[in-house]
Amino acid sequence: MFAAGLVAIAISGGSGAQVVTAELSIERRADGTRAALVRNALGGPLQVTVVNPAPPRERAEATLEAFETRAIGRFSGAASSRLRLVAQVGTPMPLPPEQRRPYAFPLPAEAAWRLTQGFGGRASHRDAANFHALDLAAAEGTPVLAARAGTVMQVIDSFHEGGMEARLRDRMNLVRVLHDDGSMGLYAHIAAGSARVRPGDSIGAGEALAAVGSVGWSSAPHLHFAVQFNDGRELLTLPFRMAAPDGRWLGERSAPAP
Repeated sequence: MFAAGLVAIAISGGSGAQVVTAELSIERRADGTRAALVRNALGGPLQVTVVNPAPPRERAEATLEAFETRAIGRFSGAASSRLRLVAQVGTPMPLPPEQRRPYAFPLPAEAAWRLTQGFGGRASHRDAANFHALDLAAAEGTPVLAARAGTVMQVIDSFHEGGMEARLRDRMNLVRVLHDDGSMGLYAHIAAGSARVRPGDSIGAGEALAAVGSVGWSSAPHLHFAVQFNDGRELLTLPFRMAAPDGRWLGERSAPAP
């Protein structure tokens, strides 16, 4: 029988909500070994690794499809060792999918907006998961639109607080959309309770996803948009082009407006 207790990859929201990415259940077998059952809570693929940190340091890896639950390994039954679950969104892709098609603008054409940070921006676009990203400042509540068709993979809109405190870096609301080439569109800092889609929804370019907010590590309302992929070790961003309503091309050579 599987144990009732769960080991979960989760983020605790300021409201007390739990945003769960994956859950691990442990079954103790008659032969003294343990089996690991992992549940993917996302509407898209999830790379998972279960590790026994004690000798003989066993590990098992798998990529789970959307909402899939699977037994992925058998481990020694030492009572003193607790199995550890590590998860990364997306299917591992050794080669990055090239972004040939331009992306649609993710805010309404009539909305007032300003590019405040582009690729490699010094304020917060220096790490691998955010380097190729655009920050589009807009009024709180401005609709956030899908820049490309896909399947909604992850929705977090239960956090409420924003600011520049370090503790807020991992308390960010977002919508993540899986594209047909395995890349993922990230729409971050959305307003609390504003999500209009759910994991598993199929969406088209231009469809409303949420609303602009300033939740998480953020100093003012804006949309943080990036295209990411999982290289098997970490999330990386991909360069892309986006057509802005004013005729500019945003992307690799974009710069904040003066």
